Amino acid sequence: MFGRTNAAVPALPGRQAGLAEAGGSRPVDGLVEFALRVARSSTAERVAFHGGYRSVAADPGIERVDVITELRRLVLLAEMRAGHAWRDAREAAHALEPYRGRLTVEARVRFHPHNRYTAVPRLDVHLASASSMQPALDVCVTPLHGPVTGVGEPPAIVGAEVDSTFATPGVRGVHTLVVHVANVYLLLATIDLTRMA
Repeated sequence: MFGRTNAAVPALPGRQAGLAEAGGSRPVDGLVEFALRVARSSTAERVAFHGGYRSVAADPGIERVDVITELRRLVLLAEMRAGHAWRDAREAAHALEPYRGRLTVEARVRFHPHNRYTAVPRLDVHLASASSMQPALDVCVTPLHGPVTGVGEPPAIVGAEVDSTFATPGVRGVHTLVVHVANVYLLLATIDLTRMA
């Protein structure tokens, strides 16, 4: 049962880039056990774990950035099981299968206040490193509406929740989330994958 435990969130077993790169049953078993222990930990400990995957962008147009690696996805899946542990590492690995080799970046963006968009503008999302610029494999956009300013006028779209999926970068360095809005301006956020397992 996933109840509160007094133990601290355990240290990650070895340096793992993700389950897609973890060969054999032992590394997967270790990561599954780690994910289950995080899911069983106290609320404060879980908040601390997930906090390590959040970034604050220097760009004022990006309010929040949340990164979901394979390991964090495994923890999120374990938390959603609400107390029903996987029978074994193979079952956990099967649950993770749709997310293997994928990195998800969730960003809350604000559009320039001078724009009064009535539809979501075109968003081109990339993940850049010193040597590459990869486009998102999939982007899901949920508009954020501002207040109604006049009778009969629809509220302007002032921002969006942008969930982007990328192939997991081969190099776990510092990357930049690049959001190009309507071919007019850029929003940038730094993602340091060196501190995210």
